[in-house]
Amino acid sequence: MQIQSWSILGRSFHFGLHGMGQEKTSPTLSSDSLFAALVARLARAQNAAAVEAFCKPFLTGSPPFVLTSTFPLAGNVRFFPPPLSSRKPPENPLAGKDAKSFKRVAYVSETLFCELLNGKMLSDLTGTRSLQGDKLWLSADEFAGLPAELQKENAKVWDEEQRPRVTLDRASQASTLFFTGQVTFAESCGLWFGLRWLVKDAALQKQVENLLADLAEAGLGAERNSGLGAAKIDSLGEFELPDPADKWTSLSRYLPKENEIGALTHPDSAYSLKSVGGWLDSAARPGQRRKMVNLLAEGSVFGALPGPVPGQVADVRPSYETDSDPLGHPVYRSGLALAVGMKAGGA
Repeated sequence: MQIQSWSILGRSFHFGLHGMGQEKTSPTLSSDSLFAALVARLARAQNAAAVEAFCKPFLTGSPPFVLTSTFPLAGNVRFFPPPLSSRKPPENPLAGKDAKSFKRVAYVSETLFCELLNGKMLSDLTGTRSLQGDKLWLSADEFAGLPAELQKENAKVWDEEQRPRVTLDRASQASTLFFTGQVTFAESCGLWFGLRWLVKDAALQKQVENLLADLAEAGLGAERNSGLGAAKIDSLGEFELPDPADKWTSLSRYLPKENEIGALTHPDSAYSLKSVGGWLDSAARPGQRRKMVNLLAEGSVFGALPGPVPGQVADVRPSYETDSDPLGHPVYRSGLALAVGMKAGGA
């Protein structure tokens, strides 16, 4: 299958994690948040009817496209989440990398990802190099093609830090110090995401391109009013990945439909849950908490399912005892999975 690849290049972002504070940030933006951001830009640019028309095929089981989450991009090297079923540690850890190094790895390069799709374990990979404290693995050839700054010892693709902020009490004007998390990317580094088109619709493709351009101008993530989130989103062209087969891994967060639960019982299945909540941004009403939804994380592995796009889109608008629909409009989170085929067995 053909995947359209897009880069997100910017300096600093805040991609919030679930919790009470703002001190922590993720280095990446999930597929459900990326889809929600596109819908939010459409809602601000046009009207409710345009949003309804855009979202209808996603809600009725005929999505025109599916998104991956965003993943690290270093120079020209795209990184992917390794399938969870490939994380089995080596039987003899003294023969290679120690068991802890397999727990640290968060992403692998495209070359290594394809090897894992073909049945290899992380412990089978040889001649690998690493970045970001063993979080990123890549082949020796890919490492040699990185910008010179990234080939230096202890070079970082991104850095996470806490940024001091001050808020003032409206009545007393007393100041309170607090901190927000910030991820800052090195020069020539950033994020990438994939988009798989399932229908040929030139008008829709142009609309999505315009929404991405608008999103880049508006900024990604939170804390945009304090200078974070500015980005440039550009097409990197297309590349190919295997079609979903009897065994597949997801490059998106995934919300199974009721008739897809059987895919979780495959002998090689391996998955982890993400409880997704947080605040919504509505042009019609003040910010409120979204309903929680449990999604299966990127890199999870499942058995065969009918159709090219597993999953569903959930409406997570809040409701209260005193007001069942305080917003007056839906709030969508995409649990549609961009499924990539894996070789059977090997786990």
